[in-house]
Amino acid sequence: MATKSEEEAKKTAYPLFVAPRPYSFELSTEMLELLRKEFDPPIIVAKFAEAVAGKKGPEIDAVGEKVFGEYGEEWMRRTLQLGEEYPDRTYEMLKEAADQTSELVFPLVLQRFIEIAYLSTQQFRILSIVENWARRLVYKVTDCYTFKTLQDKCGSEAASLLPCRHACLAMCRTGCQAWNLDATVDMDATMVKDGYCQFAINRI
Repeated sequence: MATKSEEEAKKTAYPLFVAPRPYSFELSTEMLELLRKEFDPPIIVAKFAEAVAGKKGPEIDAVGEKVFGEYGEEWMRRTLQLGEEYPDRTYEMLKEAADQTSELVFPLVLQRFIEIAYLSTQQFRILSIVENWARRLVYKVTDCYTFKTLQDKCGSEAASLLPCRHACLAMCRTGCQAWNLDATVDMDATMVKDGYCQFAINRI
């Protein structure tokens, strides 16, 4: 039999306790899957292959700059959008620190979005960072799914021109523009000559 105090307790309106969303320090798999669906390398390579049919040398590179350049811009814009919609705890802490210090956007915030872009479209799980400091961000791609797809779809001759480099260069430049960063983006090494592609972003 319930006591008087128990009966009174049942009649009292208590606020519903809602457990806080658990913190995640990992990138959202849903976000990565959305980006992969839209920017999977075979999609852009097929578009490029159709555009260069019957073309040679300089013509191929000109088409590559347009097709892959536009792809790279859209790739980063969508990455920026989804990166904000699917924040992880690491990014939230990084933004707080950047807001308080007016620093860290370069290179740390920019690096996060570049990593999201690659991890959503490539087959590796870690982007190799070579340098990361206040004036310079350098990374390299040693196992490029896009380059392999180019070789398979378009042949070694077209792939050796590295039209795909325009995607990476445009992606990095779009990221810098989004954060109002005065910086140059250069390619220090290529898959054809060095066995990997390396990109350097330098603050001006």
